[in-house]
Amino acid sequence: MLRKILFIITVILIHGCARHEMPPEEANLVPESVLNLVYETYPEATNLSSTVIEKNKVYELTFDLKGAKYSVYANSKDIISSAKSNGEATPDSLVKWVNKSIIKGGTFSDYRKVSHTDGNPLFPTVNYRLNGVDFVLTLAGSVIMAPYTKLIVLPNLHDLPEKVVEFIEKRTKPNPSFVNTLVNLNQRTRDSLKLRDEFSFNNAVMHVDSDGSKTYQVNVIYFGRKAQTMIFNDSGDLIWVSDFNAIRQYIQDFTERKFDTNLTHQEIATFSDILRASSHFSGYSLDVSNNLQNSFRNEYAGITSYTLLLSNNSYDRWTLYYNANEKLIFSAYTAMW
Repeated sequence: MLRKILFIITVILIHGCARHEMPPEEANLVPESVLNLVYETYPEATNLSSTVIEKNKVYELTFDLKGAKYSVYANSKDIISSAKSNGEATPDSLVKWVNKSIIKGGTFSDYRKVSHTDGNPLFPTVNYRLNGVDFVLTLAGSVIMAPYTKLIVLPNLHDLPEKVVEFIEKRTKPNPSFVNTLVNLNQRTRDSLKLRDEFSFNNAVMHVDSDGSKTYQVNVIYFGRKAQTMIFNDSGDLIWVSDFNAIRQYIQDFTERKFDTNLTHQEIATFSDILRASSHFSGYSLDVSNNLQNSFRNEYAGITSYTLLLSNNSYDRWTLYYNANEKLIFSAYTAMW
């Protein structure tokens, strides 16, 4: 199943129309290059306003165009994604589906269609508030519910905070000393891994909560073999990692993996209690289907965290990320549409 102005005289000279004028107090929010990019892409845009999402890196611009409302995320070079809203109500079919599911009971707002610049089609998207928590529902072959009111796919590493960029770049090189410790792999495989960068940046997703706080989900390829994910907080500190330690479970040359949950009996009991305490997770216990085999403790860069991938013998699934203190960091609900 998964990419946010003072009147600038140069733009006025290019476009020659007063509709592009902006309040003086907004002048320094967006660089001229970003403003030009938006007007070049949407020359008939009116009532443009802006917000800095990531200082000197990522911006959100909203405007009217041919009777529709647009929200565009851009960096200094490209439009990252755009959302179009015609004031449509949330489709009855989506409302009915949600009201039949375990995530029923919330309220819908801001129905729109979102497109990313990587060629993805328009995805119907709506904000969903459930039990005081903000989520985004996206229809992309299935219905995906993830927290936060804004999710911005970032294809460029340097759109992330500098502290995060430094963490990734520090590991974008071979790490032969670590590879030598992987005695579960044969010598030929280790020699191959020694030539590969530990990290190869894939993309990132910036999550913006309703209070403006942000987290950054960064996706990398680990030693050229496996996609891995990390989450950084608003300060650029690493707070969650996926199963980097699984590299020690492979046998010889990655063709086979010894896998059994690495959760302790105490951890299993703790998470079982957490799941039972929430009505959202009813029917999604660790003893249903293969849930326990898809739940594990993750360790990397001094961080311990947990992943629970839970189904209830259907196509519906919860993906839950917890930190070392069993605090929920991220949750996503996916179901076939």
